[in-house]
Amino acid sequence: MSEDAIRSVVEAYYHAMVGGDEAALRQVFDPEARFQGWRDGSEVRRDLDAFAAMLQTPYDGEAHTEWRIDLVDRTGPVAIVRVVDWFRGRYYTDYLTLAQRNGAWIIVNKCFYAHHADAKGIDDLGGDA
Repeated sequence: MSEDAIRSVVEAYYHAMVGGDEAALRQVFDPEARFQGWRDGSEVRRDLDAFAAMLQTPYDGEAHTEWRIDLVDRTGPVAIVRVVDWFRGRYYTDYLTLAQRNGAWIIVNKCFYAHHADAKGIDDLGGDA
């Protein structure tokens, strides 16, 4: 299966996340997926249910979509994808771990970093930001 299939899952993930589409989100994540990251100096840990619930909370900020895939690295039935994206008022770098099951790719883990709220733009954020 090509890298395009992995990228397609990641695109579906981003649009489900920013759109708050829980059903679509659950299609791209393993039910036991873990979410761990850092925001404002604090570690955040969630499971899929908590992540989906967070997406259902209202957000009254700027409706803005901006994202890119910086890296796709695949070995056999596992892959890592680094995504830089805009979500709910700030830029994030997400590291998604995917596994291929029954011929389809699914996200099994998300580790993220929330960039400082005054980050100017996606082009200024690289792997070392």
